[in-house]
Parts: sequence; structure tokens; C-alpha cells
Amino acid sequence: MKPTIVLLFLSLALSAFAQTSPQTSICTPDTLIVSTPFNEPAPPTRKGTINGWQAGIGEWSVKDGALHGDELAENNHPSSCTYRFEAADIVITAQFRLGTATQIAFACRDTVPPNNHLGRTFISKDAIWVTRMSGISKTTKSEKLAELKTPIDPEAWHTITIEICGDHYRAKVDDHVVEAQHERYKDAKGIVALVNKGQGAQFKNVSIWHAKPKK
Repeated sequence: MKPTIVLLFLSLALSAFAQTSPQTSICTPDTLIVSTPFNEPAPPTRKGTINGWQAGIGEWSVKDGALHGDELAENNHPSSCTYRFEAADIVITAQFRLGTATQIAFACRDTVPPNNHLGRTFISKDAIWVTRMSGISKTTKSEKLAELKTPIDPEAWHTITIEICGDHYRAKVDDHVVEAQHERYKDAKGIVALVNKGQGAQFKNVSIWHAKPKK
């Protein structure tokens, strides 16, 4: 098979994988907002565009078919790579690998300037937990609402599906589920962030969908 045909086949396969409507429990995925495989190589980037996302804090690069995010000591803050949109209810799907990172998070921020924190799913090598949040920077407030203690292999790739519909938040990592409810989750969403504390985390096949509550 010719190289160009092989590349075309792989590109179509990745696109089909990323845009397949995910299986969900509380939300019905509607319109696809963005789907990024992170398969376009990009050099180490700070505060710049990377495969259509925005590197904001830390250093990010794309290599070996994945987005790599590293915290920088001078930032005194976990690394963060964001995507902007506007939505009410959403579904997020992705694959991730912890590597040597202390923990990662999939974060949501609202539409109130300057996009205040709304909620996060945190993952470490021994737990998954969900928070509700408010404020930004020094005004940030966070409350852990639900946690599941379970081992997460840092060297393996894992699949996550996050559903936020109304006041209900559901995060599924592989076969592990953590759920929480809070009025804060009803607020409009304006940013999704990929967050890494430490070095070595990787992300790929990240998709965000508009969603509707299941009846």
C-alpha cells in the first residue's frame, strides 16, 4: 500500500474515532464543539496556540501522537491548556496517561469574565475526585464533593467521559464512576482546560460536545 494511501486511511480512522458520539448516562451528546486527536507535532509552546488549543500556563508540546504538558517551577502553578466555546450542558471525552505527573485535571470555567472556575475532575495514581469551584486566581474557592479511591496505572492510557447536565456532574474513568450534584454546575460553560501538576502527563483524542439532559 502506498504511503499516501496509508496516511489518508489513518487520518480518516482518527477522525472517525474522535467524532463518534460517546456512550453516556445522564446527557445526550448533541453537536460536536471540537475534536482534537493531538497528532500534529508541535514544538514546546508557552502561551501560544497548539493544535487549535491555547497553552496558557506551563510548557506544552505535541509529539508521538499526544499532547504533553509540563508544569514550570517559575509559574508556581499547574500547567494549563484551554479551549474556548459557549455551551450550557456538555460532554467531554478524552484519553490520558499520568506518567510521572502528580495529578491531572479536566477543568471547566464559566462565561463570566474573566471566566471563573466552575468545576473539575482530578485524577491521581490512587484516586478520582470531583470539585465545584468559583472565583479565579487568588479568589478561587474549591470544594471536593465526591471521591473514589482506586489505583490508576500511571503508565497506561485511560479513557475518560465527563457529563455535566444541569446540576449533575458525572465522571467516568475506564470503569470507575464519580458523581456529584451542585447548583454551580448549571452555569454556562466557556472554557475547558487540560491541567497537569508536575511533569509527564499526556492527552489525546479530546472531544467536547454540546449536550442535552436525558429524559
